[in-house]
Amino acid sequence: MRAHFRPWRPAAAGLASPLAVGLLTALARQGGANATTAGFLYLVLVLGLAAWGGWPAGLVAAVAATVCFNYFFLPPYGTLLVADPANWVALFSFLTAATLASRLVVSARQQAAEADRRRREVEILYELCFGLFTASHRPGNLGEAAAKTLSALGADAGLLVLTPAAGGEPAAPHVIGDGPLPVDAALLAQAQETRETRETAEVGAAGGGRTVYVPLLVGGLLDGVLVARGTAATREVLASAGRLLALAVERERLLAESSHLAAVRESDALKTSLLRAVSHDLRTPLTSMRLAAGGLERHLRPGPEARAALADLAREQERLARRIDNLLALARLEAGLARPHAEDTPPAGLFRAARESLSLVLADRPVEVRVAADCPDLSADPSLTLEIVVNLLENAARAAPAGTPIELAAAADGPGRVRLEVLDRGPGVPPALRQLLGGGRSPLVPADRATDSRSGGLGLQIAASFAAANGGSLALVDRPGGGTIARLTLPAVALPEAA
Repeated sequence: MRAHFRPWRPAAAGLASPLAVGLLTALARQGGANATTAGFLYLVLVLGLAAWGGWPAGLVAAVAATVCFNYFFLPPYGTLLVADPANWVALFSFLTAATLASRLVVSARQQAAEADRRRREVEILYELCFGLFTASHRPGNLGEAAAKTLSALGADAGLLVLTPAAGGEPAAPHVIGDGPLPVDAALLAQAQETRETRETAEVGAAGGGRTVYVPLLVGGLLDGVLVARGTAATREVLASAGRLLALAVERERLLAESSHLAAVRESDALKTSLLRAVSHDLRTPLTSMRLAAGGLERHLRPGPEARAALADLAREQERLARRIDNLLALARLEAGLARPHAEDTPPAGLFRAARESLSLVLADRPVEVRVAADCPDLSADPSLTLEIVVNLLENAARAAPAGTPIELAAAADGPGRVRLEVLDRGPGVPPALRQLLGGGRSPLVPADRATDSRSGGLGLQIAASFAAANGGSLALVDRPGGGTIARLTLPAVALPEAA
């Protein structure tokens, strides 16, 4: 969009006005025109000069025509005197009419030019909007969108600088056009900071073009800056084009996020299906193993070594079956197929159920239970909470030396919270997890980095996920005097207010 204003035209029209009036006067006298005809011809000439050269040319032509009209067509002829008072009225009326008419012509022409400019701007923005939002919906289309915007603005080259996402790396700018595009870093920073269009003071291209820095805003958020070289577009058009390109940038990001979410959903569905298939294939042999172990125990002669081996086999079979159930429950939670249902759960009953679930593991180990008198009930899903405690208790039994006691404790932990602890006298927090604790605590243990069987990495990962699903947290703490404290914090049942 280039400007068509010619700065030489008003000066040329101002110089040509007296010559045109003189030429018209000579033609009118030669043709024997009377005062009325001459006045009409002068008026037409003034309007034409005003329409061509603007208001200054019309004013000069009106004054020159008034002088010639008085000198050649009003008696006494050949002088600037006016004998008849009525001619003074005619002369003044002619000057006023010529001046006002030229002014109206110029104003109408300016309004028509402004309307035409507005029409061209609307057409440009419409074509840009149509081009941006009927383009392909494939990701990675920002370079094409920026090129269409620069073409609509009449720019010969440009650059699209995107704002990096929170915590992300800055993306490489999209360069449009041939040749290097020097960027004023100060103006670019000002456009990003003030969120207002900036431009170079010097002329950057022929025909009135310049280099502009247009911020791309959507909902008050800055998506980037468009650098356009050699554009003569007005600030209103630049702002509108910037908003349209910002919507295209936002659409690009939404398309990328949609693709990512679709991939995540497919991955979750595949993981859930895989876990279901694996659990189904594993349950049958595990059941067979349990039945076979029971049959062997009945037919074996009394022997401590054989019976100990069978007891170990039964414990491992029970542990593996429990892990499969935990993984299925976790998969259902992550896939949104199941939701925790909070119920009033007494800590003492929870500890008792956990000990019964691990009767084989805890057969030769003392377990001490402490529940504070003022400890409120838990407000959590009973089955998930039980699995958390079972996993923590099993890890403690595997880590602590044989015969050493394991402690289960429950107490209030501030308003609306309950703290459950599993304490052992094992080697402390495993070295494989220590680097993840961040000062002795680990709210969540990534499964891919906690694979040491002694650390119970998978069990801790499952327990942490169940705790988060219930609105709680899980942490590991080195126990004073040696050992580990697995600390589970969960919501408590709201107590009724005293009357």
